[in-house]
Amino acid sequence: MAGALLGLAALALTSVARADPVTVINTIRTTGCADQSAAPAVVRYKALDTVARELSRRRLGDAIEVAGYPAATSTSFHVGGSPDDAAIRRMLVERYCDGVTDPRYGEIGVYQRGDDTWIVLAARLPPPRALPNDVSAVAERVLELVNVARLEARLCGRNQFAAAAPLTLSSALTEVARLHALDMAQRGSLGHQGSDGSRAGDRITRSGYSWRASGENVAAGQRDAEAVVAAWLDSPEHCASIMAPQFTEMGVAFALVPASNPPIYWTQLFATPR
Repeated sequence: MAGALLGLAALALTSVARADPVTVINTIRTTGCADQSAAPAVVRYKALDTVARELSRRRLGDAIEVAGYPAATSTSFHVGGSPDDAAIRRMLVERYCDGVTDPRYGEIGVYQRGDDTWIVLAARLPPPRALPNDVSAVAERVLELVNVARLEARLCGRNQFAAAAPLTLSSALTEVARLHALDMAQRGSLGHQGSDGSRAGDRITRSGYSWRASGENVAAGQRDAEAVVAAWLDSPEHCASIMAPQFTEMGVAFALVPASNPPIYWTQLFATPR
């Protein structure tokens, strides 16, 4: 009986002596180290434990991919030679203070084998925004954002544009935009040329809309009006279409393919009727 009790005591001591890297990391983050300020504690996450295990035999980027962790940013540490808390803390403070106290990281994963410890700190990507579903509301919002952009002079690449008059939303142009967005979505191909070889002017004319000036912007992947207008304004050619003073009307539409990447295609048309 005494032998059994002594055996249990020895087992308990061995368990207590085992390093606890999560507590070590959070202690450092609470107090800061070197010239680095304190940071919020990190939370252990099972998928990051998998990343840490994979890290023992491959690079961090590959380990993250294998584990399927949606990392926005990450870093890792390998501590070898001792499983002791004090040794791990000393090495982390001396060599990795910047990474350990980085406030961007919110989750931690750990893998230990013998005297080696692999630690991963990461911040996950936010969940994707839901795809839009109210076509009319999105079109109105795009129009609003475009007209706000046209209120002020703007540099599109190297070309300076003066402020321009606001556009009005055209249901005819919106329908033409919808059909081209749907065409792109069905083909999984972004571009100005339709599957029948048509260009924007051809499609507008075919709809019965009589015009003397026209233009088109397309995009894919942006999940709301704000994102797609921002993307167009960041592109010199698309920005120029938005700021062009000769246009008076606009149509805009999107087509969804939720199971695909990208899951959404956009078409924006500009025109001036005869």
